[in-house]
Amino acid sequence: MAERLGILGGSFDPVHVGHVLLARAMTEQLPLDRILFVPAADPPHKQDLIASAEDRLEMVRLALAHLDRFAPSRVELDRDGPSYMVDTLRELGSQHRDSELFLIIGDDNVADLSTWHDPEGILELATVVSGARVAAGGSEDARFADQIQRLPTPAYGISSTDIRQRLRRDLSIRYLVPDAVEAYISHHRLYTSP
Repeated sequence: MAERLGILGGSFDPVHVGHVLLARAMTEQLPLDRILFVPAADPPHKQDLIASAEDRLEMVRLALAHLDRFAPSRVELDRDGPSYMVDTLRELGSQHRDSELFLIIGDDNVADLSTWHDPEGILELATVVSGARVAAGGSEDARFADQIQRLPTPAYGISSTDIRQRLRRDLSIRYLVPDAVEAYISHHRLYTSP
């Protein structure tokens, strides 16, 4: 029987408990055997990354260290050029030939899918699954809405942007990120104003 492999990509700048809870909900509902968290090295839609790709990968590693079935992947960090999900899916499909791929996106990304590089290729390579990651639901993408599997998941009003803003204002991020990620951010003085 083929392994059911989830792919959760993102900038993870920083990774937070909402990412982990979305992944947990997906393993339970689909169900999935494993989920790879794939930090983007050079995301074409985001030009305002604060932490380096290696720092973001390390925070993902720390967040997942004691969680079964979740693992970080450096597939995009080891590839040159923009971090296009279609290329990532091709490479992971090649590495995991006996796996069925499921691309997990937040509800806030559904409306943006048509702006991604080669969305048709993405839909050929993986089953795209959306969960309600944020409190406000995203609007439907008319071109691809019927090709995305929507699953009701708890809404988590947590965002990396809000976490970075809290850190710049010297506010606590406890319970918003895993403890090991909070310690890493503090130790490396990430997201603080110079």
